[in-house]
Amino acid sequence: MSSRLDLILAKKELVVGVNRVYEPFYIQDAKEGYPGFDMELAKLYADYLGVALKIKPLKTFRQFSDEIAAGTIDIALAGMSTDLSRGKSVTFSDPYLLTTPAGLVNKRSLPPEPEGSIVTTRTFKSIDDLAVINALSFSVRSNTTNHNYLLRKFGKNQIYSYLSDSIAIDALTKGNVICFVADSLYILSLLQKQPSLKASYVALVNPVMDEYISAALPLNDLIFADNFNFFVKELKRTGVIEGLRSKYFLGSSWVK
Repeated sequence: MSSRLDLILAKKELVVGVNRVYEPFYIQDAKEGYPGFDMELAKLYADYLGVALKIKPLKTFRQFSDEIAAGTIDIALAGMSTDLSRGKSVTFSDPYLLTTPAGLVNKRSLPPEPEGSIVTTRTFKSIDDLAVINALSFSVRSNTTNHNYLLRKFGKNQIYSYLSDSIAIDALTKGNVICFVADSLYILSLLQKQPSLKASYVALVNPVMDEYISAALPLNDLIFADNFNFFVKELKRTGVIEGLRSKYFLGSSWVK
């Protein structure tokens, strides 16, 4: 059975599915030099293979997995988290980024910091730190790793799930919930786009659980996966991945 990699090299074109609703992995109408993290990764991989690059923006995991299986895209680079159920329909690469469930919490919901230099001051740095607060309420995009995490960890609290992150953020800014939950990379990029949020909200981005951001490839195509994994390993070794991470998640130059 031939690998999808053979077909890519034969047609001299790599078709990559990207996430059209997840900046800065993919940025619509991007600024010059800032196409998005996954867009830059896709271009580097196409260059490594010596083929042309074609981009197809999609939205849901089901769309990505169906189109990979159908051959209409070859690989998905979409800020995508791995999990066991997803792994039944695609083969995941080794992770190229690490993230964690994170939160943006209303400052007024947190207890005031004690005055003076009291060593036992409790600071809130991760979502798990919120467990000591009464009357918690969360907003989150539905059917995501972060949604599942909330159901496991904070199932006794009010959890409102929405079809998009933007609607879930609205629930926070309108005061309907105390905390918006997404992965830490999303929270960091949100604060780059809307720095004014820092006045009213605290980012809780310390790790509570490893979330792997990986490429999705055709199921059981180990030749293709091995090729991509070597490519990612070399980009990590040479600092390219870290450079892209800093460019998009620690800086705001990409913001339109």
